[in-house]
Amino acid sequence: MKRKSGIKNLKIYSFLATLLMPIIWTALFIGICYGIINPILRSKDFNSKDWIENTNSRYRMINDLKENVLIGKNKTEVLKILGENDGECGYKTSPNTICYLVPEPDNIGVLDHYELVIVFDKFGKVENVTSELI
Repeated sequence: MKRKSGIKNLKIYSFLATLLMPIIWTALFIGICYGIINPILRSKDFNSKDWIENTNSRYRMINDLKENVLIGKNKTEVLKILGENDGECGYKTSPNTICYLVPEPDNIGVLDHYELVIVFDKFGKVENVTSELI
């Protein structure tokens, strides 16, 4: 086989390929699961009633909320949709900012939590929506 392929040290390359391919495929599978599949499975459409009543489900609604619901709304519309804010905005205290506590259901640390931070522009419309680990 060495004569036909012209590759020296074919046994070493075969051994390395046999050893490294399971590691490469496993890393690729884990990357796809955590990078693509997990966020899709963990997300859910925004529901105002569920947001207000069940704080543990908020974390799964953040993506839909940021991308589809809040952009362009004014402060009274946001308060009507999300209810009264229940969080102090950590280090971002401003009259143009509203924060909501967003506990991650899989987080076992009670001190770390996410906050949904909504920033309004000078015209009172939603300018930026972020979720930050506090």
